[in-house]
Parts: sequence; structure tokens; C-alpha cells
Amino acid sequence: MSLLMIVTLIVGSGLFILHRYLPVSHVKKMDMSEIAAKNDGMVVPVDTRDYQTSSQDKMDHAICLPLAYLERHHQDIPQRPIVLVCSDEVEKNLAARLLKRKGYEVVGYTIPAKHQECRAMPCMIEK
Repeated sequence: MSLLMIVTLIVGSGLFILHRYLPVSHVKKMDMSEIAAKNDGMVVPVDTRDYQTSSQDKMDHAICLPLAYLERHHQDIPQRPIVLVCSDEVEKNLAARLLKRKGYEVVGYTIPAKHQECRAMPCMIEK
């Protein structure tokens, strides 16, 4: 019985890690200029960052829908190709997998430069 529990824990942990950290196929990294060039009504930018971050760094014509609300409100996103605006790689992987599971086509993502590094660290080092 305990061997079954150990195997279950190992397999569950492995699936958890793969789901979060394994990159999603066919989702390429894009910079903000590429998104602006493609944003002619053909792609939908979806900002999955939290509301505090996305309100300080607004992106024109993006649908602001944080990752925590994506499962409940995905039907508010038009059925067109999606470009994700995320705060990190894990958020990108989770959002892309969820939207693909719901039938959306995720073609790219971007992580805005000023939010790639942790902003709390320099403040802690300065003190």
C-alpha cells in the first residue's frame, strides 16, 4: 500500500512540474513592437498579469484578465488568435495551456521588460 502512495506522489509531482515549467509548443516569444504590428484586429492581446501590475503598465487594446480569473471568464475573449502578456514563464505556460484546452489559438507571448526581474530585491539590498 505504501509503495502505491509513493509512486502516486512521484507521478503527481512530475505532472505538476511538467504542467508548470515545460514550455508550451507553438507559442513563440514576441516583443511589444511585434504585437503592436500584428494588432490590426487579427490577434487579441490578453494581459494575464495581476490587476495592480497591468494597471501600472497598460497595453492598448489588451483584454485584462488575470490568470486567477481566466478559467471563469475565458468566454469574454473573442475567438481569434491570442497573444499573452504575462509576468513570468510559469504564468505564460499555465495561461496558454488553459486557453488551448478551451479551444483558443495562442500564437505568442511577451513578458514586459520592466517586470521580468523582481522589483523587491533592489529595495531589500539598499536597506
